[in-house]
Amino acid sequence: MQAEIAVLARRYGRPRALSHTLPTFRFSPLNRRRQGEVAMAIRRRNGLYLLQTKGTYPESTFRLPTGGIMRGETIEHALLRETREETSLDVEISRFAAVLTYRAPNARQPFNSYLFILEEQGGDLHPMDESEGITGWLEADLPTIATAADRLRACPGPWRPWGQFRALVLDALKDELARRN
Repeated sequence: MQAEIAVLARRYGRPRALSHTLPTFRFSPLNRRRQGEVAMAIRRRNGLYLLQTKGTYPESTFRLPTGGIMRGETIEHALLRETREETSLDVEISRFAAVLTYRAPNARQPFNSYLFILEEQGGDLHPMDESEGITGWLEADLPTIATAADRLRACPGPWRPWGQFRALVLDALKDELARRN
């Protein structure tokens, strides 16, 4: 995996390495025996970034689209496959922004999110895979991304660990965009 990350860094820029300790791993996707996922910061032609929600999420909760990396699949292939499945958009990879590594007590192994900034090139926004359960999209600027992260951190009850986990990749995007502007 390190060799693949080095190749991607040469092509799309060296990502920031971020490490987080989570209080638990007893929520999806950390408990699925997966080692990683791709996180897609898709910049629309109007300069705003896509966030999504699903019918099962707490109300008014939006996050970056993400997708699992299948066994034997490269990070780049997973990124482009998942982007297509979740959005049907044609995209170009602009930047490899961050590698977020999560550790949790009693977890078998660390879990990684690979955050990429993508530029929309065309297509019509809709999930290609209806089983994804996506029920809405939000086009977000930097303040809206920050608000979405705060809402995730404030998720109630059993959603709290998931929301805190999902907020971290939005924080990484927010920091990347602030550094670039």
